[in-house]
Parts: sequence; structure tokens; C-alpha cells
Amino acid sequence: MTDTSFAFGDPRAQTVWSPQVYAYALQNMFFTKMMGNTGDSAVFVNTDLTTKKGGTVVVESDSPLTGNGVGDDGDTTSAEEQGKVRNMSVTVHERANAMKSAGKLSEQLTATNIRDKAKRDLGVWLGEVMEKDIVTAACGLYNENSGGSAIETINESYPTANRIFYGGQTAAGVMATGGPSSHTNYTTDALLSAATTTDVLCGTLVLEAIKRRCMAATPRFRPVNIYDLSKMNADDVRSGKPLGEPLMKVLIVLLHPLQVKAIKAETGTVGFKAMESAANVRGNQNPIFSGAGVFYWDGMLCFEYDRIPTRTGAGGTALAEGFRLNAGRTATDDAVATTKTVARGLFLGGQALSFAWAQKPGWYEDMYDTNKPKVKVDMLYGVKRTLFLKHGASVYSDEEDEAIYCFDTQVQIDV
Repeated sequence: MTDTSFAFGDPRAQTVWSPQVYAYALQNMFFTKMMGNTGDSAVFVNTDLTTKKGGTVVVESDSPLTGNGVGDDGDTTSAEEQGKVRNMSVTVHERANAMKSAGKLSEQLTATNIRDKAKRDLGVWLGEVMEKDIVTAACGLYNENSGGSAIETINESYPTANRIFYGGQTAAGVMATGGPSSHTNYTTDALLSAATTTDVLCGTLVLEAIKRRCMAATPRFRPVNIYDLSKMNADDVRSGKPLGEPLMKVLIVLLHPLQVKAIKAETGTVGFKAMESAANVRGNQNPIFSGAGVFYWDGMLCFEYDRIPTRTGAGGTALAEGFRLNAGRTATDDAVATTKTVARGLFLGGQALSFAWAQKPGWYEDMYDTNKPKVKVDMLYGVKRTLFLKHGASVYSDEEDEAIYCFDTQVQIDV
């Protein structure tokens, strides 16, 4: 057997390997097809800090003009409307990982090429941690600590008051008392999960009601561009341009598999099964029942997504029992009812999240303990729910999340 070959100190390693590792991560990340540098991307990517010093990037958005203008023969002099700009800031932090060899003998005894293995394993890791941060931020959850080191790549914020729904429906299409038109019925997960499970499931009526809320929001949710990843190339990776070519514009819905289970179990003359039986295109080519984990419903492209978070009540207030942190960040102050499970689905419109790069993943090779090879990858980024400050404001008051709507429904665990 031969020794593992490492090109230590060779600067070509960073210029050749780093983009490949990054591309590998993007190709294996669910959100890549929704990322871009335009306002109709669900995850808006900003790369300003990759060429400038600083730890915070300010993202701006024009506010729509609200004046009535002037009428016949009207004079606009002294009646001009002031242009207004909203803004938000995203702070970046470091995230890194590394692999190292046990030593020369270990390399001698195996055919594994540590450098190749590091490329694969660290590429997978990059995609995993970025994807986890994106969905965690979208759901309004919080950072993790790992190995005693604080990880702060998520700019934490809980869903704003009018961007979260607690409720559901029965399989027969009966909305929970109070319905989705108001928050008077269930205002917390604790109240929701105290209800009868079969009354507060996910369903197509829930999706349609939340879609109407998204369209009635100010500003209303913009449809999202979905990109063709087969068109992705190295230039796109390096420049931060949209990754590929746009395929369609839709509202995105991310559902836990158990929420999809409830939708597919709907009965009656309306709902998923009724639409399935009336579909014009039969067989696997129809996405509504292709079994591919994707279906289209009333202008919504719905994905079955196993990373949608759930919380199960266990009679306490441990973090695992609720989505919301208490003030001391030690427990939840909205624990799910004992034995009940709640899933947090997501609606995403254009610019739902803001993702800021300060350093794309960098690849480094070094020696430790004199002669043992080590490979490291690190990056500087931050991700945040898009939440703009009003023109001239310095603190948040009644602002709402730009284009994310969370919805919590109970789910029935498989037995």
C-alpha cells in the first residue's frame, strides 16, 4: 500500500479544492435552488463583505409610495412624495471544521486517501450546517453550542405576531373553532397542543387560508424563483449569482412528512384526494401524486421536508418541548402539552431570508505534531429572517417578517 499524498503548502490546493468543496456542498443542499441575489429568491444572498472589511452588512429595500398623487391639471410642485428606504442588518460569524490523520502508520495501513475523504466529508458537512442554519432561522429558532464554542451564525429572531399561525383542521375539512382568520383560538403551542389532535391537523384548507394571509400582507409575499441546478457552474458559485436558470415562480411551502401524511389522508369532496382523482394527467408524471415528496396546490409548490422541526411535550419545560426560548435561554416558556407533538411548517416568499457571506468556504492543509496531516475548512456567514426597519426608525415596533409565515399544527406520530 502507498502513503496518502498531501500537497502541503501548495497554494494551488486552496484555489482548486475550495470551490470544489463549496460546489459539492451546494449541490447537496435543499435550499440551493431557492438562493440568489435578487428579491424573488427565497434566500437572498449578499456577498458585499467578501470584498470589504466588517462584520455586519446592511440590506436595504425600497418602501412603496403611498401618496395619491395629483389629478387633472394638478401641480406636483411642493407635492412631491418622499422616497423611503427600509433596512436591516445581518451579522456574520465563523464556522469551521477539520479532519486530521492519526499518523503515518495509519495512512500506510489503509488505501483511503485522506485528502479525497476530507473533500467529500467536509463538503457534506458544509451543506449540512448551512442548510440546518437556514431552516432553523426560518422557523425562528436559535443557535447551538458545539464543543464548548459558541456558534452564532444564525441572527436569532422569533416569528413576529402576524407571521405565525397555531391551528388546524380535521381530515374531513372542518377548521378548528375560530378558524385561521384570527388568532383568537390558539395563540400558543401550549394551547394548540392541549386540543384534540384530530381537530388541529395540517390540511389543504390550512394551506389555502395561510396563502390568503400571505397575499394580504403588506407588502404581499412575492412569488419565489425556483432554479434549475443542472445549469449551475463554477462561475455561479464564485460570484454569488442565482445558481442556475429559473424554472418557475411560486410560493414555497415546506411541510414535515407527518403534515404531508395528514394532507394525503383528507376525506370528503374537497381536499387532496379529490384533486388527485380529478387530475388531468394520470400516473407518476403528475406531481400531485408522484410520490416524489413534491406537489402543487393552488399556486403553492409544497415540499415534503424532513428537517421541519417538531416538539413533543414531556410534562416539563425543557428546550426540546417548545419552539420558544424563555428570557434566560435555559428552557421554553411555551411547552407543548404532554405526549402531544407539534410541527412547524413554513411558507416562503421572495427574500424570506437574508444570507450574508464574508468569506466563502476556504480550504487549508497543514501539519500537526510535526508530521501528521490536517485538513480544515472554514467560512464566515450569517443568516436572518428578513425583517426591515421602517424608514428613519432605529428600533423595531410593529414591523413584521417580510416573507415568512410559520404555521404550527399537531401531527400524529406513526405507530
